Amino acid sequence: MIYLDYNATTPLIPQARRAMIEAFDCLGNPSSVHTHGREARKLLEKAREQVADYFRLPTRNVTFTSGATEANNIIARGFEGNIFVSAVEHDSVLNIRSDATIIPVNNDGLVNLEALEELLNSTQAPVLVCVIAVNNETGVIQPIDDLLHLCNKYKAHLHVDAAQAIGKIELNWSLLSSFTISAHKFGGPKGIGALIINAPLHLNTLIKGGGQERGLRAGTENIIGAMGMGAALTAPQFNWETLLPLQEHLEKSLLNISPDAIIFSKAAQRVSNTTAIALPGVLSEVQLMHFDLNNISVSSGAACSSGKVKVSHVLKAMNVEDDVAKCALRISTGWNTTQDDINEFINAWTSLLEMKHQKDIKRVRYA
Repeated sequence: MIYLDYNATTPLIPQARRAMIEAFDCLGNPSSVHTHGREARKLLEKAREQVADYFRLPTRNVTFTSGATEANNIIARGFEGNIFVSAVEHDSVLNIRSDATIIPVNNDGLVNLEALEELLNSTQAPVLVCVIAVNNETGVIQPIDDLLHLCNKYKAHLHVDAAQAIGKIELNWSLLSSFTISAHKFGGPKGIGALIINAPLHLNTLIKGGGQERGLRAGTENIIGAMGMGAALTAPQFNWETLLPLQEHLEKSLLNISPDAIIFSKAAQRVSNTTAIALPGVLSEVQLMHFDLNNISVSSGAACSSGKVKVSHVLKAMNVEDDVAKCALRISTGWNTTQDDINEFINAWTSLLEMKHQKDIKRVRYA
């Protein structure tokens, strides 16, 4: 099988696996005061320090969560005040507050800075602006520095979903009011993430209970996951820019084979591992079946829910017509991706196109 779905989840790196194996032998609860509890607390705080050191921030800023989805919920639900959310946010931000004001984006999926400034100028504080750093579907990089400038000008807080950004782009982490990460996006385990808060935000607690994580997130901490995440961040980092030649070869080849194909946000600044493309006339689910039958794992450009492919809200916000959005596919690469993998994808794409031309596409189905 060829794996081209790194934006969904990445392979567990050896350093994270070893750290997790070490943590499996930890007996105590980190909230217990006895020796076993103190040993557990030591491991948890070691992981917290590793996360904090990666971002060059104090350990007190790091709150462990089950992932970026929970961390985004803590911020979006807990913030007391007005909230502005970009139209291309992950559902864990976009669908949380019914009173959220939507910030429009242009056809490349970039936040409309003029529209945001108008909103900020006409709204009383406190205001929280939520913008995803790197879009999970298109790979578009948002102008975080410009957003910071606007938020500072109008004394608003900026929250950034950084799940897809770690290792791929440089950000001024300490200048963000808050940001969220998920370990499984950068070689760590699934089910662990963090909310990092730099500014004095007044938040209502989402999960109440024993008062763990300084009262911000109750529940016994996932020590095994935290150790895996900390190890993934302290391990030698993969240079995602080395994937740029593969991205260029992939996109050039696909457009040469099918000139009517559409690469979304091609003119915008994107990360080097993500290509969102549509083959008009071939539905996303048909493409997914075809590539899976050819032992290639990719995703549609839309979020999946209960195994069903939905029309992407990201593409809708970018004014992509439904007929095109329904044909979207996302190819996302990573450290195990090779030139041969890309060539195999191109070959499978070619055979898909031949089937389309032969009008046999409706007969593609799982064996």
